Amino acid sequence: MDELDVLLSVIENPTRRKILEALVREPQYPLQLSRELGLSQQGIMKHLRMLEDLDLVRSFSEESDQGGPARRRYFPTMGFTMVVDIGPGLFNAEVATRPFEERATEREGTGRRLMDLRKDIEALDRELEELGQRRAQLIAEKERLLEEAGHLVEEAVPDYRSRRVAYEYILHPEMDVKELASELGMRDDVVEDIISSLEDDNDGERSG
Repeated sequence: MDELDVLLSVIENPTRRKILEALVREPQYPLQLSRELGLSQQGIMKHLRMLEDLDLVRSFSEESDQGGPARRRYFPTMGFTMVVDIGPGLFNAEVATRPFEERATEREGTGRRLMDLRKDIEALDRELEELGQRRAQLIAEKERLLEEAGHLVEEAVPDYRSRRVAYEYILHPEMDVKELASELGMRDDVVEDIISSLEDDNDGERSG
């Protein structure tokens, strides 16, 4: 599975989502998680092992303050953002990951007050909301253009295989012929011939 599939398999489970939500607040013991989430410690350990195998969480041994045996405390290792766009002519799924360790030292000795941090977070939330609204507008415009392109392809391209190439060619302007052929599992020369015919048709329409 690729990175996106792995992360989707993790967060599709409500218990794993709750575990990650608890761990991003602070490192926790399995017993703490068991009590907070109302689940058996055995069940919590099963999910923690899976998350640890995927390197999404790690653990460290900590001596008990009551003289008992050492306990393992778990913490998350990375943050991630997933974006999935589905609309007319559009299917796009992306993931970006951010290791947590790089910022661990920044938490010490900032000298800032809690309410000041709260105000800064509020400002960032407003900015993120504005970016989200702008992104939604851009996606809507992209969907409109792809829908228009789809109608043109349906009218101009007779067979399914050529239409598939045409759709991907329009949807991924950053790809060259070799990349497009690899993505579609087709021969380079076949894809190149289809694209050339599309460009020739377009040039003919312009000259006409």
